[in-house]
Amino acid sequence: MAYHYLIRFCKFFKILILCFSTIGCSKLVVQNGVPVDNDIFQKLIIGSSTKNQVKKNLGEPLMIDTQKEETWIYFSQKIENIAFFAPKLKERSVLMLKFKRNKLISKESFTQKDSKIIEISTNKVISGGRKLTILQQIFGNIGNFSSQNFQQN
Repeated sequence: MAYHYLIRFCKFFKILILCFSTIGCSKLVVQNGVPVDNDIFQKLIIGSSTKNQVKKNLGEPLMIDTQKEETWIYFSQKIENIAFFAPKLKERSVLMLKFKRNKLISKESFTQKDSKIIEISTNKVISGGRKLTILQQIFGNIGNFSSQNFQQN
């Protein structure tokens, strides 16, 4: 009789593991940047939209280039992660706005298909900081404290 319960428990345990393994492999979609839909793009009127109006609709730009005309760049992308597989880029859009004397003079929108026009660097800059020895860590703060740091109001 106990053997029969053990077989049932093993079957139940296998089903439970199968359910949890499929739940653990669900996809995760990460949204970066400012998503710009077509309605917002149409509201940006060349010759009359100002920088303040654009900031009100889109927020602060990702990048500002101030050469001949002031260029604002807004960037948006969706990346999909599934379990241990490499992340896949599902959607990317770049909005480039040019201003002259606080007025919008041109607007361009690029998608993932236009990736040859705008190169986005995937290089990472990792700053390890300054490496300190144990003695430098211990004696490095000598003289950095004053009595004002320990006064209570």
